Amino acid sequence: MRSGSEQELSSKKTKLSRVITQVLRNYPMLCYFQGYHDIVQVLLLVLGEKHSVPAVAQLSLLRLRDFMLPSLAPAVKHLQLIPAIIAAADSDLSTRLSSTGPFFALSATLTLYAHDIQDYSDIARLFDFLLAWEPVVSIYLYAAIVLSRRKELLEIPLDEPEMLHFTLSKLPIPLDLDGLIPQAVQLFHDHPPDSLPTGVWRRIPRCSVLKTFRDVSKKHSIETAVDLFYQQTKQLRREENKKKFIGFLWSHRRTIGSVAVAVFIGAMSIWIRKRGLDNSILTYAGQFRAAFKGRLF
Repeated sequence: MRSGSEQELSSKKTKLSRVITQVLRNYPMLCYFQGYHDIVQVLLLVLGEKHSVPAVAQLSLLRLRDFMLPSLAPAVKHLQLIPAIIAAADSDLSTRLSSTGPFFALSATLTLYAHDIQDYSDIARLFDFLLAWEPVVSIYLYAAIVLSRRKELLEIPLDEPEMLHFTLSKLPIPLDLDGLIPQAVQLFHDHPPDSLPTGVWRRIPRCSVLKTFRDVSKKHSIETAVDLFYQQTKQLRREENKKKFIGFLWSHRRTIGSVAVAVFIGAMSIWIRKRGLDNSILTYAGQFRAAFKGRLF
């Protein structure tokens, strides 16, 4: 017979599964991602099963939409903001981290830190903070975490990139929320998204949650969020088709180059004939050839 704790755990897992299933059935266009359950279980514990279903739906469409598309490409674009924020705040640390891609932050930002923070009171408090601000602040928080570890990161040898990536991918324990939250807010105010270097903010799609949910005081409808989801899906398809086309051109560049030269020569031949210049060109070519032979002999 199961112990009380085992029964309680089993009951919570069943409720969690029901909430996730209900939301995904109501909005079948949403794609489940690894770590989604970490977010849902926080809302389930705070709100209970009945109230968590509409809350999870709202969160999924208005805040997590970029992560629930058919591709994680939009989520990767979120991560590109981290190096830009660090570059704006600390050029020396930015230079040190320039050889390391920002993928170290994927797990934490994808799950609103719910996967990496185990303490219930900490994650509940952090959710209060993140949901009170626009979605991009979650990215600023990770940048604040990186900046808070400046000394530790600079001490890692240059010839140990794996150690650097490993350190960046693990949140410090314990996590100093009292210090990190104000630092993230200060970063956001000092270096707002549209002021970040390298034009990284302009590369975020206009229908991304980072741009459509900037005003948290404004009421956002589920219907609008669903429409934006389909807009993002269409954009993703266009980008994927573009990449495939460019890849095809690159892989067949030699053949395409040869065909292009042949087509060009053929087109020029037709143009020359239409202009009546073929006889003149042949005459000049013959004279040039005779003169060239005369010099040789």
